[in-house]
Amino acid sequence: MHCTVIFLFLAFSGSVQSFAPRFAGSRVQPPVVRMVAMSPDGFEELPENQMDRQFGKGKVNDAEKKGKFVNGDELHKLRHHVMAMRLELQEARRTGSELLVRALEQSIRNAQQSDAEWIWAVETERQVKAEEKGRFHEAEKHRKLATEARNALPQFGLEGLWVGKYGEEQGYEMINVTYAGDVLVATKVTGSKNVPKGQVTFEVDLNPRPEREILEPIKLGESAARQWGSKYLQRFLGKGQISAAGFEDSQFVQGNLILVNEYFSFAWLPIGHQVFFGRPTPELVLKLLKDDQNQSDERQFLEKCWDETQHIDDHREVTEGFVSSDETDYFHQDGCFE
Repeated sequence: MHCTVIFLFLAFSGSVQSFAPRFAGSRVQPPVVRMVAMSPDGFEELPENQMDRQFGKGKVNDAEKKGKFVNGDELHKLRHHVMAMRLELQEARRTGSELLVRALEQSIRNAQQSDAEWIWAVETERQVKAEEKGRFHEAEKHRKLATEARNALPQFGLEGLWVGKYGEEQGYEMINVTYAGDVLVATKVTGSKNVPKGQVTFEVDLNPRPEREILEPIKLGESAARQWGSKYLQRFLGKGQISAAGFEDSQFVQGNLILVNEYFSFAWLPIGHQVFFGRPTPELVLKLLKDDQNQSDERQFLEKCWDETQHIDDHREVTEGFVSSDETDYFHQDGCFE
C-alpha cells in the first residue's frame, strides 16, 4: 500500500486538558466515558439468549450468527444502543417490571457479544479470577476467548513500518510499531535532531482494565466521513516523547492514538502536534534509510572535523604572532580540509 500524505488540523478549546485532536470537518464529543455498568466481580452478568431486539437493521444479528465482531461506525452504534438499553434497564428495575428487565438483560448481553473489546475485557477478567481460584482448565477457556477477541481489534493490527511527516523541518520519518504485551510501542527507525532513531516516539497502553478510561470517538463531518468511509474514529490515551535539539530535556507528554481505517495518527496534546501515518512502499523505505544514512555519514564527517580541529589546537603554538607546529600543512591533508 502506498504511503499517502494527508494534511490534518488541530483545534484547541480552553486548557490542555480540554484539547482534542480534530480532523477537518470533525466534531469531538465529550472526551471520556467509562466502561459500562459493572457487577461486584468486575462485569455485569446477563443471561445468554438470542437477541430479542432488532439493532442496526440486522447487521449486528448477522455478525452474531457468523461469530464475528463489529468495527467502525457499527461499533459506535452498537455501544450507544447498549447504553440506551442500560438506561431503560435502570428504569425497569426501578419500576419493578420483571419481564422488561429480563428482556433488556438478554438484549444487552447478546449485543455485547459483537463488541470485541468488551469480550476481551470480560474474558481477561474471568481468566484472572479462575487462575486465582486454581481453576486452570476454566482459565484456559477464557484465555482463548480473550485472545480471539483481542486479535479482532484494529489497534492490535498496527505492527510493522509506518511513515509520517513530523514537520516541515523534520520532514518524513519512519517508525516501527511493536507490542510489549498490551502496550503499543512506536520506535523511530529514522530520526531527527530532537528525537533520534532508536528512541521511542510514542506508546499506548491498551490493557483492558475495567477502570481504564474509554475516549469518545472523534465525529467527522459529512464530507470527511465520505472521504474516509467512516464517521467515527476510535482513539486511545497514550504518551508521546518530545525533546529539545540534541535530545535534551526529553519527556513524555499526554497524547492520543487515532485510528483512521487502514491509517492512524498520533497527537501530542500539550504542544498541539499531530502526525498522520501510512504504510510505506519498499522504495520509500529504501529512500528514507539511505537519506538517514547520508545524514549519519555527514554527522560522522563533521565529528571527524571537530576532532581534527582539536588535534590541531593541541599541537600548535603561537610564536611572535605566527602559528607554527611540528606538523605540516594541516589545511591540505586528506579529510576535513579537502
